[in-house]
Amino acid sequence: MRRSDGLPVAIKYVSKDRTPERLKVDGQGRLPLEVALMTRVTSAPACPSVLQLLDWFDRPRRYILILERPDPCQDLQSFCEENGCLDERLAKKVLVQLIAALKHCESRGVLHRDVKPENLLISTESQDIKLLDFGCGDLLKRSAYKYFAGTPAYAPPEWFRRHRYHATPATVWSVGVTLYNILCDRFPFRGAQRVTSRSRLTFPRSLSTECRQLIRWCLSAAPADRPSLDDIESHPWLHCTGGQ
Repeated sequence: MRRSDGLPVAIKYVSKDRTPERLKVDGQGRLPLEVALMTRVTSAPACPSVLQLLDWFDRPRRYILILERPDPCQDLQSFCEENGCLDERLAKKVLVQLIAALKHCESRGVLHRDVKPENLLISTESQDIKLLDFGCGDLLKRSAYKYFAGTPAYAPPEWFRRHRYHATPATVWSVGVTLYNILCDRFPFRGAQRVTSRSRLTFPRSLSTECRQLIRWCLSAAPADRPSLDDIESHPWLHCTGGQ
């Protein structure tokens, strides 16, 4: 809790040995990469679906990040473990906010690179979500990334095949894995490295046709076949009244 005003906060400690990279931010000099990325995405006008960086401190061996902490809330993975799979209604609400957060990051030139339920906070009252943890993030670029950061279970198949990936298709793949996970309580494939154009997804019978179609699209084996964030945002599943 922040002493000055009683605001609930979270404190994150980041070892300097783990994050030697720095990035120049206008008016603030060269900042630690995670701080710089969060400064970019949380500066006004902020996105309500991205966790805010309130302050940070530079100490001899580590950085200390002071972060917004909605109350009451928990990470989406824990929420699903306690309450079971999300129904389609709530999954739609989560996805709409997640896409808004990712589009906001892109507009600020930031790639999150670790989208997964553990990195989404959900309010247990309003069911609003916030994207957190930019520790695996990087600056957005059009060319391919040739090193991996993030969680292997959410890595796209092209990383395992060619050890390279592009920002948007890789992000969309992780969105697809996340959506499948919160709706089906399992991962879509035994390993992304085994995914081919012939790989088949299985779904619970209760999932709507529109929902299945969107997940299949996001989890297309070929990066060029996946939707953009705008495509996901305008997909019929997010605008239909069917489903649970």
